[in-house]
Amino acid sequence: MSRHRAPRASSSRSAERKPAAAASPKKRPVNRESVEAEIETFRQLVITSRDSPKVEAEAEKCIGRLNEMFEQQPAFFTEEDVRFVNVLRGFLGERLEAHRPPVAHRRRRKREGDKFDYCWRCKTPIDERFTETCETCSTKKFRWMICPVCKACGCQRGQKVLV
Repeated sequence: MSRHRAPRASSSRSAERKPAAAASPKKRPVNRESVEAEIETFRQLVITSRDSPKVEAEAEKCIGRLNEMFEQQPAFFTEEDVRFVNVLRGFLGERLEAHRPPVAHRRRRKREGDKFDYCWRCKTPIDERFTETCETCSTKKFRWMICPVCKACGCQRGQKVLV
């Protein structure tokens, strides 16, 4: 724990974010500033993912922290924050997928009730990789598939979770 209490640089925002990113949202108060700091941390991870897939584990932890913060205090997230974080999550999925070896996938037709033949968040075409469905946001009438690239389903669109 003492390694996170290093002296802060006079104007460095990254030095201020490191303790916030390492701490659990359950132990620290969720406020607008902590939400903005966590979103900025996630943004920086998405930028880094363009050049390296090594940020995947840290990005998943950041997503977990953002979801916990959203669950605790959704009022601190503006509509713009929700859209921005979901766009970033789509970019992260695309960028990490680009680091993997290319594989040909066979596209599927739209199912009855589907609006698109691709993921609504990262635009991945619906293919044989879309095998999981989300029990939380699915209904008897429509089963939401979970995107294998960015993990999107209907929970984000219904704001049951942030990302």
